[in-house]
Amino acid sequence: MPTDPILLAVLLGTIFVIAFTKGGFGGGFAIIGIPALSFVMPAVDAAAVIAPLVLLMDVFTVWAFPPRTWSRPNLRLLLLPLLCGIALGGLTFALVDPAWVTLLIALVTLVFALRWFARRRLDQPRMGPSGRRAALWGTLTGYTTFVAHSGGPPLAIYLLPQRLDKTVFAGTSAIVFMLCNIAKQVPYLYLGVLEPRNLAAIAAAAPVVPLGVWIGRRFHDRIDEARLYLWCHLLLVAIGLKLLVDGVLGVT
Repeated sequence: MPTDPILLAVLLGTIFVIAFTKGGFGGGFAIIGIPALSFVMPAVDAAAVIAPLVLLMDVFTVWAFPPRTWSRPNLRLLLLPLLCGIALGGLTFALVDPAWVTLLIALVTLVFALRWFARRRLDQPRMGPSGRRAALWGTLTGYTTFVAHSGGPPLAIYLLPQRLDKTVFAGTSAIVFMLCNIAKQVPYLYLGVLEPRNLAAIAAAAPVVPLGVWIGRRFHDRIDEARLYLWCHLLLVAIGLKLLVDGVLGVT
């Protein structure tokens, strides 16, 4: 068990926030994990701690959003592009500067989210599942989640214009992130996850996971659909700004 109170506070707070957003929105905010924990531990240790905890969150999130909440047409279209994107990320990881990927995703995310706010009062067309859009955004989701830990925005850009039922949106996001995180676990085995200090941190934070997911799920049930979509776009703006700062700092 970690004895440093600052480390413990940052660890528990970070894991709770990520678990809450998974329970409320199906995921997409795990990107804050490594930067937040990097204030109190080495970045490699932060990655090693976050990886199994996020997968544990996925187990509880998928339990909270069972198969009846998944959009099967979208999953059928997304599965192959997601795996191709993760494979492409693994093959090109050593050749690509993650900072430039982060910067590109930040700009696309901010344009998409701010455009939604600018047109919010207009009757925006509703899109349906699309093989071409799924191929593009699904591949980018898999690729960016591997290379830059930022797969949430591309998936949201694909799903949000469909204006799915709020629970279908969250459930589909939840299973997509679970599949991605399972596929990403093997590389993280080389990041020192079996170090005693990391195992202690994982054990300390694990009880927060079901609590955060449960509270997030209660939030999801209580908020109306229009407000949930508003929060989704606000989160996209926050994530986009965070990615923009990371990308600019990374390339300068």
